[in-house]
Amino acid sequence: MKKIFVAMDDSEDSLRALAFGQIFAAQLGADVNVISVVPLPGDITARRSTLQSRISAHHLEPVALDVVAHNSAKEYLGDLASQDNSGLCMMAHGRRPVSEMLIGSVTAGVVRRAHHLVYLCGPRYDSRAHQQVDVLAVCVDGSKLSEQILPYVAALSKRLGARLQLLQVIDTPADRKSTTLSRTDVMESAYLKALARRVGSEHVLEVDWEVLHGDPADSIVSYLADSHNIMLAMTTHGRSGLSQVVAGSVSHEVLHETSCPVAVLRP
Repeated sequence: MKKIFVAMDDSEDSLRALAFGQIFAAQLGADVNVISVVPLPGDITARRSTLQSRISAHHLEPVALDVVAHNSAKEYLGDLASQDNSGLCMMAHGRRPVSEMLIGSVTAGVVRRAHHLVYLCGPRYDSRAHQQVDVLAVCVDGSKLSEQILPYVAALSKRLGARLQLLQVIDTPADRKSTTLSRTDVMESAYLKALARRVGSEHVLEVDWEVLHGDPADSIVSYLADSHNIMLAMTTHGRSGLSQVVAGSVSHEVLHETSCPVAVLRP
């Protein structure tokens, strides 16, 4: 990637996306370009002034800033996210309830349209805990859909110099017998171990893996809770309406609760 676009609106929250975009671009050796979409040409000057003032007030590094008028922010940003040799970072506002789309309607629309990874910061994103990407943790669930993200994250981990880790959550009922759990552990570990070996061989990478247990969202959030310098990656089903990631609302909860950036892909 030669350029990182950071989508910003008129909210204070979008400054977190810029903070991550600058960190991410520095590690990649890429340029940063802030992009903001307004509905009417007459809104351009006011939006530009607002963003310039906020960037300056928060002592963020100066960046190239473009404000464009377009009737669909989703369409415009989705096209940007589909460009080769570039990446798009944006804020997921984390609205509740689920019917309002926890990752935000514009963000969901962009993810559905994009042909590459989209890099999201949830409402709890903490740039102090994640000052670079040392680990790229990828959620897989045994499906071919979830595995379609692997070539993208393998290439990204190489570019970042980050360790690639595969994660799978076994949703284990509390009353499951220990013998059954042990048998499941063996099967799931075999799947991840084989997958890690294949990805490592195909992309000339060292890949490790981790099996988590329990409620999927809670398990992932707990696993990431004390982490530093990590990025999570997931695939999307790309459905219209409520954009579902991996296990549907699981991804919304993870994005809402975790402090790390989350990369998503619609295969």
